[in-house]
Amino acid sequence: MPRLIASDHQNTSDYIPILFGEYAQHLKNLFKKVETRSIHKGRVVDDDYDDMVYLNIMFGITDFDCLFKINEQIVPQFILEFYSQFRLSYNKEGHMLVEFIIQNKFFSYTLKELGQILRIPIEVQCLFTNQWSLDKLTLGVPSEGCYQTDPPYPDQIKSYIQLEREEPLTRVYQGRTVYVEENQIITREVQPNMKTWVEIIRENAFCLSGNWDHHLAYLGHMLYCIACSMRHNLVFFIAKRMEFVRRQPRMILPYGMLLTRLYNYVMSNFLEFFGEQYVLYNCVMFPLAQQHERKIQKDCGTKMGRHSTSASSYSAFDYPSSSHHVDDVND
Repeated sequence: MPRLIASDHQNTSDYIPILFGEYAQHLKNLFKKVETRSIHKGRVVDDDYDDMVYLNIMFGITDFDCLFKINEQIVPQFILEFYSQFRLSYNKEGHMLVEFIIQNKFFSYTLKELGQILRIPIEVQCLFTNQWSLDKLTLGVPSEGCYQTDPPYPDQIKSYIQLEREEPLTRVYQGRTVYVEENQIITREVQPNMKTWVEIIRENAFCLSGNWDHHLAYLGHMLYCIACSMRHNLVFFIAKRMEFVRRQPRMILPYGMLLTRLYNYVMSNFLEFFGEQYVLYNCVMFPLAQQHERKIQKDCGTKMGRHSTSASSYSAFDYPSSSHHVDDVND
């Protein structure tokens, strides 16, 4: 991915609000932990991106097409409020609850409810790990209860997604050349037809920017699920990743566009929450498209202003929209 695209999430820092205002001191302390962090909104996928017919077929079977059929403005204030007091818990039946506070009101949704609001898959395989090696997948699955999952074996996953490795591979890590382990997969080993899958999943399921020479184990698991038409509980992964990122003081806050759907749902049910502080912003990250370089060259040839990085069809810092724009969450 070109460098300009890999780092464009940093543009969000221009409109992230400072949330001190009239808040009580304990809330100010919570906001301090998130307001200096960039937001990864996810990437809009252009209609000319790769073979969309093939993507629709392969992703549609498992409902993973939700990862490229999303195009929302983002609401920085809502995102910061959400993450500042976000947590996961469990009810007495063992169901995971996503909990957060907006304007002093406590919200709690089961994964099924949250998945319906965000319009993402909520069934079958439940797994989260931040490890690289496929042998670590077993450490990231619930071993009992309503989310119990039996993950595929590393060899099963590799047989679907990895090119045959004919000799030991090495990579440079922290200035040293190290051997790649048997169950670690590096970028150039992924099947060619899955390259675009990887890009969409990394940007809109993981919300990871930058250039990476290897794939986390969970990415391999997702590719395997798509290739095998296996249902996957994406909302479980997203909730666990939110929890993980929330605890890391320097990580990008993910899922900007998905959280707009949550914002729309909350505001449509609690009209008294409307306020001028909730400003919606248009696209701030370049879309995924076939001709990245051509788009970037065109963008860089346009005069840039404080709130306007113009492009032919996308603006990096478009003017804010009315805070009273609410979409129908059921469309």
